[in-house]
Amino acid sequence: MDVDTVQASQRTLQPRLFWRRAFAFLIDMTIFQLLLAAVALVIPLNFGMPLFQSTQCGEVTSGPLVEKVEREWPLKPGETRVNQICQITDFLGPQSTSFRTTVVTGNPEGGSASWRSVSVGLDKNGDPIKGLEDPIGPLVGVFLVSLAFALFSANDRRTLGKRILAIRVVTVEGASPHFGKALIRELLKFAPWIAFVMIDSVVAVTASHQSLEAMIQTMRNGDGATTIPVMVGVALTMLALLWWFLPLIRWRGQMLYDWFAGCRVRLA
Repeated sequence: MDVDTVQASQRTLQPRLFWRRAFAFLIDMTIFQLLLAAVALVIPLNFGMPLFQSTQCGEVTSGPLVEKVEREWPLKPGETRVNQICQITDFLGPQSTSFRTTVVTGNPEGGSASWRSVSVGLDKNGDPIKGLEDPIGPLVGVFLVSLAFALFSANDRRTLGKRILAIRVVTVEGASPHFGKALIRELLKFAPWIAFVMIDSVVAVTASHQSLEAMIQTMRNGDGATTIPVMVGVALTMLALLWWFLPLIRWRGQMLYDWFAGCRVRLA
């Protein structure tokens, strides 16, 4: 590529449109999650939409579960424990309750502390729930959101957020993407979220087949398998930050998912 071509491409570099894209995304996600909350009233699925899910935890110092944990997981020198009852509420959806115990191990040399935690769902009587009530709801939710974004980005359509902020998704040639290309773009855009939800579902399903006693024993003994979800979560978080924010720092005219899908965002 000669110098004139490089200079021409730099002059035509698409702007980031960061704030327009960010506010359009928030508007559209709010609308789609409200619609999913309404759907959840008819279909018994917990889509686990983060914008409309709240968690409130309070410390508990007594009760059968606290006694069980203290009996089966005695503290060692340098360790402290926090027992909590958490209420998880979905907008227009049901409320669920869980018990969580966390043991924090201090570092005698002044470094960062480590922690191990066990969480179990509770029924209406406050007893541990065996099995997982809704293992696929969050995964269905993220795919439905991706599908909705694709439907309203293809064939000259725009989401309400993009209309308000005067932007649109086009191919690199400047045409409106067909549905297949728009769907690929949205799945790539939400790829870190999809990965988080899939791993969380696998971990939850695996844990649901264990009794509370078995989970306590695993964490108490510090089995190597307990560190794998944490390591995977940290790795995914780093990859997600790179996937979503590195292109904005070193801007080349497209987000990574736009580059892979052959799309870009421009002013309408």
